[in-house]
Amino acid sequence: MLRHAACMRSFVASILCTCMRTLRRACVVAAWLALPIASFAHAADDFALDGAWRPAAAGEPVESVAWPDPRMQRFDPARLQTFAADGAVRWIVLLPAEGAWPPPPWVLEVIGPGLQRVAVFADDGSSIAENWIGDADRAWPGHGRLAFAIDRALPASAPLRVRLDSADVIPSALHFAARSVPDHLRVDARWLALASACLAIMAAMSVVALFFGTRLRDAAFLYYALYVAAYAFVMAMQEGYLFEPLGWKAIAQAPRMWGRLATVASVVAAVLFVARFADLARCAPHMRKLLLGYAAIVAALGLAGAIPSTGAALRALINPLLIAGAPLLLAASALAAWRGSRYARFFLLGWTPLLVVTALGSAQLYGVAPEWTWTAPAALVAGAYEALVLSLGLADRALALRRAHDQARQLADVDPLTGLYNRRAWSRLLPAVRDKARARDAPLTVLFLDLDDFKRLNDQHGHAAGDEVLLELARVLRSELRAQDLIGRFGGEEFVVALPGIDAAHATRIAVRIGQRLELGSLEAIGVTCTVSTGVASLQPHENTDDLLRRADEAMYAAKAAGRNRVVLSSQVPEPA
Repeated sequence: MLRHAACMRSFVASILCTCMRTLRRACVVAAWLALPIASFAHAADDFALDGAWRPAAAGEPVESVAWPDPRMQRFDPARLQTFAADGAVRWIVLLPAEGAWPPPPWVLEVIGPGLQRVAVFADDGSSIAENWIGDADRAWPGHGRLAFAIDRALPASAPLRVRLDSADVIPSALHFAARSVPDHLRVDARWLALASACLAIMAAMSVVALFFGTRLRDAAFLYYALYVAAYAFVMAMQEGYLFEPLGWKAIAQAPRMWGRLATVASVVAAVLFVARFADLARCAPHMRKLLLGYAAIVAALGLAGAIPSTGAALRALINPLLIAGAPLLLAASALAAWRGSRYARFFLLGWTPLLVVTALGSAQLYGVAPEWTWTAPAALVAGAYEALVLSLGLADRALALRRAHDQARQLADVDPLTGLYNRRAWSRLLPAVRDKARARDAPLTVLFLDLDDFKRLNDQHGHAAGDEVLLELARVLRSELRAQDLIGRFGGEEFVVALPGIDAAHATRIAVRIGQRLELGSLEAIGVTCTVSTGVASLQPHENTDDLLRRADEAMYAAKAAGRNRVVLSSQVPEPA
């Protein structure tokens, strides 16, 4: 048992050291993942653009879009802009800031269009292309953006006309860039590498959490797996990764429905996860109720958005709710951490960057920080970082559950006085010892020991003296026997030992030695001399463990009947008449 405890302490220490090393590596990985954000934030466009926009009338043809037009509002195409309310159509004109378009070929990028449809027309009204991020078949290569190849020479002062259709989708904040073909391909490759790495990390952590959740039967792991999978799905759909390169065309048939379900699932799973993981029921019960109410409202609005008559109004409330949810989750976890929740600290460490970036992305729909065009790749990096850090928290939780399970198992299996196996545990382990001995064609012998005159010792010297005698016998057994021998306290003053690989003759010598050591042992403090009667029985072919133990017990009673303080083999016990 002492060796088992030492091994367990070593196991726990190794796991904790591994967790700390992994946390350091997670920080390094997050730093490396953050490097592409800087490259996106500082990726200079080859050609500067000017722009203006106005609402589009129903069925308005491209020929009616003139420039200059006093109805149009000027904007900076390099900054994030939300053009349309839900269901609206906008006309946008783009102009070269330096007065002349670059020579073809070059690429016009619409970055972060979400599920909005974009059509680009030349100065003469001819269509260059119409596209949306879910139509991978018609898309010119581009990930996280729509790319329109301009392969014709454009007049110097003629605008490009862009039709932006937000019908039935939540409009996203987007911006424009004009790049040479090589620069576009380089930026696109960087984005694809970053998105693939981040989404792969999130997918892997979700699978790992699902595995441990089913094995440990802990709902926190399952909530976390659902959250990470739903969040990764939302990000992959908004950025077009599901459609290109994954090619999940079925999603493109009903993107609004899939997006709504994934958003609701991610919010509800996040709330349920933090409520359980951070132990809000104990550390912040009022915040827990508030969060559960928030999750219920988001779920109700998200599902009710499918009703055509109320869809637009309800969808307009989703983003404000998402913005409000970030500080609510952080406040709940901060309160729980302050009140002693260890795992709330993991939550704060992992989710703070993600919640800040998510809230910022939602706020950008309302014109906040339009110059920060790097929030989309930052959301991917924050999601991957959060998945890594909270997976460490879940690993720590799994280790705590393992320790608690081992402690409970030890309390259930170990005799609290002697530290030996109790009767239930010893009897449960004996069949495995028997099967192993038979598989090796080796003998197996059982000793059944009973302290002599133990009741009289208790009556004369008290239970403390009796306990000391039991402990002394346990110490003798541990010192005389091997690590692979199965030792247990069967009840009261009875002890049992299974000796794999030892025959009856050898076991008899061991039993004699145990009795001699106990009798000669020093218990001078209580003035007691102890003896023990022992029965020995070896496993017979086709014999079960109950019969083996019964024969050892009968031999022990034969030793008692013969005068105590002796060892009797079961073969020496006469068969009952």
